[in-house]
Amino acid sequence: MTKPLILSPAGSYEALVAAINAGADEVYFGLPEFNARYNAKNFTDEELEKALFMCRVLGVKSNITVNTLITDKEMPKALDMVHKAASLGADAFIVQDLGFASEIKKQMPSVVLHASTQCACHNLEGAKALTELGFSRVVLAREMPKNEIQKVIDAGIETEIFVHGALCVCQSGMCLMSSVIGGRSGNRGLCAQPCRLHYNMDENKNKYPLSLKDLSLASRIEDLVPMGVTSLKIEGRMKSPEYVYGTTKIWRSLVDGGKNASKDQMRELESIFSRGGYTDKYFTGKYTEDNRDMYGVRSESDKENTRKIEKELDFSEVARKRSIEIFCRLEAEKCAYAFALCDGVKVEITSDFEVPAATRRPVTKEDVKASLMKLGTTFFAANEDDIKIEIDGDVFLSKSMLNSVRRDLCAALENALVGENEVKRNTSEMTLSRRNKAERLQKIVSCISIDAAKKTDADYVSIPLSQIEKEFDLDGKKFGVTLPRVIYSSEMDECKRLLAVAKQKGAEFGLVSNIGHVDAVKESGLSLYGNIGMNVFNSCTIGVLEDMGFELITVSPELNEAQIRDLCKKDETKLCAFVKGRLPVMVLESCIVRAGGKCRMQNDEPCSTLCDRKNINFPVYGEKRLLDEPYPCRNIIYNSVETDILSKNEKMQKMNVDAALIYSLEN
Repeated sequence: MTKPLILSPAGSYEALVAAINAGADEVYFGLPEFNARYNAKNFTDEELEKALFMCRVLGVKSNITVNTLITDKEMPKALDMVHKAASLGADAFIVQDLGFASEIKKQMPSVVLHASTQCACHNLEGAKALTELGFSRVVLAREMPKNEIQKVIDAGIETEIFVHGALCVCQSGMCLMSSVIGGRSGNRGLCAQPCRLHYNMDENKNKYPLSLKDLSLASRIEDLVPMGVTSLKIEGRMKSPEYVYGTTKIWRSLVDGGKNASKDQMRELESIFSRGGYTDKYFTGKYTEDNRDMYGVRSESDKENTRKIEKELDFSEVARKRSIEIFCRLEAEKCAYAFALCDGVKVEITSDFEVPAATRRPVTKEDVKASLMKLGTTFFAANEDDIKIEIDGDVFLSKSMLNSVRRDLCAALENALVGENEVKRNTSEMTLSRRNKAERLQKIVSCISIDAAKKTDADYVSIPLSQIEKEFDLDGKKFGVTLPRVIYSSEMDECKRLLAVAKQKGAEFGLVSNIGHVDAVKESGLSLYGNIGMNVFNSCTIGVLEDMGFELITVSPELNEAQIRDLCKKDETKLCAFVKGRLPVMVLESCIVRAGGKCRMQNDEPCSTLCDRKNINFPVYGEKRLLDEPYPCRNIIYNSVETDILSKNEKMQKMNVDAALIYSLEN
């Protein structure tokens, strides 16, 4: 059985050293731009070159995070950054933006891509779709239970899952809360963490209802290791080198030992960093039975425990070594010959001097071995038994001669392990065509209920897929169905059944928010419409979705007018913008209403309200799951205020879109 890799965070060069010293198999870190931890220290150009060289020599895989959404104007700079890092030896790039990923593959086919957890991949169908787009590995959503993860692994897809560290309360890639409150977008690496703030909530004594405890699966090692997960990811690019070292070291021992963490090890992990303990209830699925103990905040006791373990450890230099074997042959009047072996890589050198015959005390095998073992300042280590010496006759070598053999051998081995990293790039310009101005703006209203759909005078209405079996009459209106933002593989058969019902009842389209739901809509024969959850930020993403068969594409609500105006599409594709209604800002797998009391599914009315410290209210709705078991809904939190661009004709004309998307919560 192959052990999973341990993937550790590196928000700084010191944290990278800490991860390597603690035994990480892989590390992930960001550059100054286009990464989802913009406020981490990140890496300068000089540190990047040094870090990638070190990782290559030591056999530690480097994953570069380029996992934000990217505008058309930013695309050339972001591609240049990827090319530079790839040419320096980066092993893979973690990417969220589908258009950016597509353009990387067009220009640099050899570059390895991993689909970020920001892609919100929560089912097998999504994982398959991402691999078809060129991703070699998929980082699965942190909310997925074990049985759903196993389906992806069993399909032969390389998977990465988070096993330790902070949990976002919202499904990754779907959170707009920080963006709408303070203009700091999580999708752009600037999340202000509003989920960690104080909120009042109806009949909920927990004043931090959005703050989840950190995840830890350390007590689930015996479940994890046999699953076949490729990589176990530790969260923490914003945390200290001490945190990285401590957590990685414990996880290294757990995976190597194949045993669940002991109580002492769990206490040690909690002392490193904790929010009142840990949770593993997404992985086990037990959040469906009781989710009340999943929430927590950093107490003063937690902070004091962390301060105690943050000792002044030296993370300036790597202490980790790579074992090598050395052979050296000496013969009078001939150049010294040596070779080194490291994990199947062999290098050979001959000295730039001839070995002189001994006139006095000849050099011994022990002398040569002692010199070759002095590898302290290198990345290598060798035991006496790993060094073989042959000497033909009596020869003499000075210390400087022996040192030069050792230095040349180590340098040659470093270069061989680093290898040639030149990345060929097709620099042909992106072929984009400007769109024509729409003659008439079409309105599409996504309604929370069928009753709401009856009242609108829009060109098209979209009703929740979960309500399609109800009896209704829309007075001849053209309609479609809105798919839930999250559909697990276990719900997919029901999704397809309901889509077939929708088609039979005259629905024309499916409004989709996730790449994992595309095939189900296409198989049903409905037209494919893209909702805001597709996170369309650039023309390349539009091209990707057009190739998938999308007829209407809604752009990200985080784009401004000028950025929308830059977008290009095919003439037959309709470009849509969200212009009116309450924007959904969070999608929660674990119901915060239920965590504070009992389920209060309100039949298309708010289940509760979040009131922040400024007395601003955010309505909380239940979105019905496609299967009632084990409990009926997920939460959708909507913005505190309504957007209304539709009434501002000048703004609408500047955006130059074909369709306007309206969210209606009114029954």
